[in-house]
Amino acid sequence: MDPSELEFLAEKETVTVIPNFAHGKLCLIRGDVGPFTPSIPVQVPLWMAVNLRQRQKCRILPPDWLCVEKLEEIKQEEMDSAFFTPMPSEHYKEITRLLFDFLGS
Repeated sequence: MDPSELEFLAEKETVTVIPNFAHGKLCLIRGDVGPFTPSIPVQVPLWMAVNLRQRQKCRILPPDWLCVEKLEEIKQEEMDSAFFTPMPSEHYKEITRLLFDFLGS
């Protein structure tokens, strides 16, 4: 697969956002999201989180596995193991790049 296809697949993963707007539940093909209430965390697909962030409608919370302590723990686990250590997400590289692009802005 090329990078754009991998990014497309990664955008289906869910992340937590804190919206700054109110809206009812949205019915999407892959399932319902919401309702959106200001300052109340809600799980949405990554593509929606990025879109809302671009419009300054939410704050994206990074996944638990993206904190330094958890990454150090995974690194140590991989160094100690003779076998491959599973990554925290199937598309961790693409998710991380997208989040760093939009969390910084």
